[in-house]
Amino acid sequence: MLRPLGAQVRRLRLERKLSQERLAELAGLHYKYIGRIELAKADPGADVLVRLARALSVPVGELFDTITPKDAVPYRLSPGDVEGVSSALATLSSVVERILARQPRPVPARAPRRPRR
Repeated sequence: MLRPLGAQVRRLRLERKLSQERLAELAGLHYKYIGRIELAKADPGADVLVRLARALSVPVGELFDTITPKDAVPYRLSPGDVEGVSSALATLSSVVERILARQPRPVPARAPRRPRR
């Protein structure tokens, strides 16, 4: 994921005719860090991505345009998966309600121990 992100930052920077030094100045970062991001040698955090987006005058999402395909089809759950999730949520809801009502589930009885020889 770092390689496409770095390439996108570089492309946006060059489109705006900015040097790494100038982008770093606008974003409040070190110019060598900009180079490391572009070469996919640094993993920028959310705060750095926001700074870069502001310095490049783009929404943060545009930094990820090359990573997220535009024609991606959203994943759809099968009816069986929907049924399984619904069942799990119903079970979880009943457990949460029981806990909130301070009615713990009875502990199942243990099997009797066998006598030692």
